[in-house]
Amino acid sequence: MTLTSTLRDRLLPKTVVSRMAAVLFLGILVAQVLGTLIWIEQLKTSERNRLIEVSQNMGSRIGQTIDFFGQLPDKYRHIVLDQLRDMGGTRFFVSVNKQFIELNQIVETEFAELVRDNLKASMFAQLGAHDTLDIQFVQFDDLKILSGTNRMVDLPPKWKRFALLEPKDSSPVAVVQLPAGDEWIYLAAVIPEGSLLMGIPWFTTERLISIGLVSLTVLILTVLLIRWIVMPLKLLAQQAEALGKGRTPRFLMERGSTEMMATIRAFNAMATRINKFIADRDSLFASISHDLKTPLTRARLRAEMIKDESKRNALIGDLDNLETMVKGSLQMMKEGAIHENTETVDLRLLLLHCINKAKVVGLPASLNIPQDLRLEGRPMALDRLFTNLIDNALSYGNEVEVRGEKSGDEIRIYIMDRGEGLSDEQKERVFEPYYRIDKESTKAHVGLGMSIARSLANLHGGDLDLTDRPGGGLVVEVHFPL
Repeated sequence: MTLTSTLRDRLLPKTVVSRMAAVLFLGILVAQVLGTLIWIEQLKTSERNRLIEVSQNMGSRIGQTIDFFGQLPDKYRHIVLDQLRDMGGTRFFVSVNKQFIELNQIVETEFAELVRDNLKASMFAQLGAHDTLDIQFVQFDDLKILSGTNRMVDLPPKWKRFALLEPKDSSPVAVVQLPAGDEWIYLAAVIPEGSLLMGIPWFTTERLISIGLVSLTVLILTVLLIRWIVMPLKLLAQQAEALGKGRTPRFLMERGSTEMMATIRAFNAMATRINKFIADRDSLFASISHDLKTPLTRARLRAEMIKDESKRNALIGDLDNLETMVKGSLQMMKEGAIHENTETVDLRLLLLHCINKAKVVGLPASLNIPQDLRLEGRPMALDRLFTNLIDNALSYGNEVEVRGEKSGDEIRIYIMDRGEGLSDEQKERVFEPYYRIDKESTKAHVGLGMSIARSLANLHGGDLDLTDRPGGGLVVEVHFPL
């Protein structure tokens, strides 16, 4: 497994609800951001067209005003200016200054550059091209007039009527200065609704909060909807897991969407058929067990009547083997489907009981199991499982060591011996019914122990793995899901 896939598996949500919620939330968030970007571009286009029209009209009027004052004789300019100021509240503030006034300009933006270019183009259409024409944009509070040391906002109240009308928003002021002989014609005008020239933070805190709240609201509604849809599926998965572990699942109510109801209906029918099959199988093998006793007993009696001792012993041996195989098969079927209720099993106590039974034979046996190792399972089946494995270890390895641990979402039990071990082929074949390494069956070992052990492990959702033990011997690893 690569590092990328490992990180992906760790970072990706695990449940259907969380995955669908994450995908939908990201989709909604991306849609919100893209929608905002499209809205911003549309607003920019609309405002750009408006500012072009406004700046062209302003440029024409400013050009006409400057041309008018430029054509006046010097001695009449101030008289006309005084008359205009007496009128008060004009859109333009015009003065004739002795020097160029340095101003604190606003930060240059694309809209400020657009308005400046259109003002120049319209003014040049009235005045002709002037390389010395200067256009600056300043905030109303920073507007300097007359000598350059006075700010318009600092004028005394009686002079306020001579000043520009203060804008109601943050629209900047366009200041045009053009030399006329030894003087500079100074004209200031507020750009109508020109706050865009100051630059606008499109993604403001309020807008981001709005996007987040909308996305969060949709996410909550989506999670509730998905949970409502998935709830029957979650219950179905729990019952399917119980069925896989040999438990009898309860009949599920058909609810949810049409597809979900069809799935639940199919599961109920499947569970019914499986339970019927198991019951029929148990009944069949019980009948076989009963029906085989009589012919086997009759065959043994007839064999005892054979006078030829060699033939009699051979036939009795075959009957003994047949009886052993039949009993083993019935035992495998019986123990592979032990009918008992599940409960919380303390694996340490259960394995300690198995080890104490094994110690009767006088061979070395040790146990190393944590105190809190517990499993939901069937005590008799688990006892039979570990008894088989421990007996095998003592029979073929003359000692056994049992160790257990909790690893992630699994419980692992290791049964280790110091025997000759198994080849790779034998590790697969020992799970086949009636397979024995020594090729001969006995009343104690007929070659079904490992098959039964694996069946009992599978009954609890687990499995068996066989590996070589360092230093010689075999390790049987039994692992159960938690």
